[in-house]
Order: sequence, then C-alpha cells, then structure tokens
Amino acid sequence: MTQTAKDRAKRASACASTAAAFWAAAAGAAQAETLRIAVAADPGYLDPAYWGSSSEQLLIDNLYPRLAKYAAGNSWQAELDAAKSVDLSDPQHIAFELKPGIMWSGGFGELTAEDVEYSFERHLDPDLESGVSAEFSLLEDVEVTGKYTGIIHLSAPSPAFWSATLSYTSGAIISKAAAEASEGYFEATPVATAGPYRFKSHEPGQPFMLEKDPDWSGAAAEFEEVAIIAIADDNAARVAFDAGEIDYTYAASALEYDNWSKSSGNTELRSSLDPLWMGISETYEGLSDIRVRQAIQKAVDVPTILAAISNGRADHATGIVAPGLLGYRDAAPAPRDVDAARALIAEAGAEGTVLRLDFVNTANRATIAQIIQANLAEIGLIVELNGQDEGTFWSVDEARAADLQLHVKSWTGNPDGIYTMQYFTSNQVGVWNWEGLSSPEYDALVEKARRSTDEQERGRLYARMQDLMVESGNFLFLTNEPLTILWNDKVVPAVLPDGRPVFAGFKKAAD
Repeated sequence: MTQTAKDRAKRASACASTAAAFWAAAAGAAQAETLRIAVAADPGYLDPAYWGSSSEQLLIDNLYPRLAKYAAGNSWQAELDAAKSVDLSDPQHIAFELKPGIMWSGGFGELTAEDVEYSFERHLDPDLESGVSAEFSLLEDVEVTGKYTGIIHLSAPSPAFWSATLSYTSGAIISKAAAEASEGYFEATPVATAGPYRFKSHEPGQPFMLEKDPDWSGAAAEFEEVAIIAIADDNAARVAFDAGEIDYTYAASALEYDNWSKSSGNTELRSSLDPLWMGISETYEGLSDIRVRQAIQKAVDVPTILAAISNGRADHATGIVAPGLLGYRDAAPAPRDVDAARALIAEAGAEGTVLRLDFVNTANRATIAQIIQANLAEIGLIVELNGQDEGTFWSVDEARAADLQLHVKSWTGNPDGIYTMQYFTSNQVGVWNWEGLSSPEYDALVEKARRSTDEQERGRLYARMQDLMVESGNFLFLTNEPLTILWNDKVVPAVLPDGRPVFAGFKKAAD
C-alpha cells in the first residue's frame, strides 16, 4: 500500500467517538421507530476498497449488495443476495445473473452487470491502491454478457474466491456511476447504496443515521431508521443500555458476560472467528534473532491472559483459523516454559533488551499488555507499554513500519481461513504483515491454496501455513475471542453466528 492509501486509512480510522459525545447523540435517536445499535467506533471508510475496522465492515455489509451474503443464524451459510443465480460448477469462470429492479439510492439507476464488472476490476487498478487487492489477485476480468449477466474470469480455479471474497465484505458491489462521480472512491459518506436501508446523515459526535430506502424492491425493513452509535468502552455501553439509550450492542469481551447478564436485557455469548494474537516483528533489530522471538513465545502465560479477559471462557488458540473451520490447526498449544525462555535469551545475549508493546488502549487490551510485560520481565526483557487510540494504532506509514516491535491485535475473521492468511505473504511486509514473515514456502502455499479445488487439500495447506507462522517465532496466538451481545425486549435481533447484526432482519417485539 502506498503512502496515499495509508493517509486515507489514517484519516478514516481517526474517526473515534468519545462516550461523552455518545450521550448527546443517543438522545436525538431515541424515537420508537429507530433501531439503535452500539458499535466500538465510528466508521471511517465505507468504500469496500479501503475498509479495515469492524464498524466499517458492519455498515458495508448492511448497505451494499453482493452476489451472495452470509445469512443471519447460528451457522455460516451463504445465500444469494443481488444474484438471481450463480453457476459455481466451473470455479475458474463463475457465471451470474442479477435480480432485475435493484435500484441504487441517490438516483444512480439500476444495478447491472457493469456495476459488478466495475466493482471487482477496480481492485486491480494500482492507482486505486485498494487495501484488499490481495483478495482479487486471481481475477482476470469480469465479462459482461448482458444487462444482468456476466462471467467472472479467474486465472485459476478457486472455490476460495467465492467463499472468502465474493460472499464477504470485500465482494461488495458499488455503483459505477456513483463512484465515477466521486472521482473513483469515497470516504465515510456512501454516495449510492442498494438495500433496505440507505445513508441518511452523520456528523461528528452524532449517530451514523440510516433510513428506509423507498426505492428498495425487496422485503421491507421493519424500522424506519437505524442509528449506529459509537461507544468504545464496554462499561459505557452497559450504562447506556441500562439507561434505555440503545437497543442492541455486541463485540463486548466475554469478561462482560457475567455483569451484563445481570442487566435488564437479554445476554448471549457468541463464538467469534476473529483471531487475537501478539505479533513479534522480526524486521525490528531487537527481535531479528529467532531465539529472542521463540523465548517470547515460551515466556508468555496465555492461560492467565485468557482467564483475565474472559473468566476462562476463551480457548487457547492453536493458530489463526477458528475451531470448526476448514484448516483448524489441531495441535496442543505449547505450554509456558520460563526456564527454556531464559536459556534462549542468555544464548542470544539479549538480557536487558527494551521492547515496545503497542495495543489499542481499551481495558481488555491493557490487561493483556500488563500480563505480557510482567511475563517478559521474568526472562530479562524490559517491555514499555504503548496504549494508543484505534486510529493511531492502525495507521502505519514507512517510519512506523520500520519500528514495529511487539503488538497485540485482533483481525476480522472469515469462514474461510485463506482470507486472513493471505495477508502474511512477503509482499505484504510493512503493510498488513507487521510481523515481517517472509517465507518462500508460505508464499507458495498461499498461492496453492487459492487454486486448490480439493477441500481436504486446502485444509492441509491451511494447517501447514499456520505451522510456519508459529515456527517463525513471529506469532503468539491467544484466542478467537468469544463476544457478549446484549439486547432489550423491544427488538427481536437478527445476527450472524458471531453476533454481528443484520439490520434489515431486526423485528419489533410483540407487545
């Protein structure tokens, strides 16, 4: 990603809200016909080429059509969305037909195959600097064969392209006319959307407001409006809920489950696909010796971390792929071994090394950082804690990329493991690959997995890729965070298996 794209991402992520701003915002969105949903931060980019945060993902998923989308429910099942039909019999040449009559908001006309062509092929344009271009690396072109029909041509057969990209957030379809009217990209204000809800308004410190789209030809949404309200702190979200200011909130840590279950609402614990880990950047001089990185892996007390952040509800991760998914690494996590860690530090002559640990400054992440700091002090490493706001943490320019050291972070997961693992290739070092993993074998496995049409083979490839991540010393996998969701008796929620809300599926509870 070039400097221009990094600047865009930085401006986008910097839109974090404070709890104080929330209170004024929520008061204006308290009408009975408004569905009020709390999220961790305001969205920045709502252009699918630049999305990065969970809030951006949530809004893109709910505002833009895709050929198919994962459906609300307890299992990850994709269903057709904008597509009337899709032929997956040839995973190298995917034919589709769109539903007629899907209209773009803002007067930009009907959704056609040209919009699909534009939406996918734009990621191949180097001038766009798409942050998700890696997901489209096999795309050759989209052939428009009719107003509503086309064929997606790939350079190789790839079932993963359908499951990990086209059915997920990066597969969002945008209006070609609207994007061109906005000089090819847009930021936090979507120009044209197509769905039950459309953008209404957003001002700093105010909710991100959606309203029913009168031109939507599908099933109508039940609420007149949706207010997306940013509350970064779990405790503030709970207070807001108990005060009747929000109807639904999600993505709180499992630690909150005990407290939140005592509230007046309905509480549920959901399994997340999102990996949480500590990255150990080998590109930093003080971590370039693999013995130091391996010592850090051995020294950190992961079970204590998980007990502290989830009351023992979180499982120790064995890799980046969540349990139950293709490629889950079925291996016992290595136990803590302080003596072996000390021996490696002594052998490397690294006693007294000072390292910085970056993390988003929430109570959850601060707890993790403090335990890591104490653990590494036991083996002679001095860790300085650097809690940051979300925008600063995720902003990486060339100077910061060269100075990445230790970092605790979580990424949005996907039902297909290739989605996450494709961002740790050598060409992503200093962009998404903060750990500096540079392995020819890993790179080759990513390409092989993208092209594999054999599900069992793909599972083996995913597992081996995670072996290499662990063996590099660059990764300490913690967990796939379980999340607490909370809703009141005024609504009947519709959510994905991980708790993310599907706005149009929410219903008003019967009186």
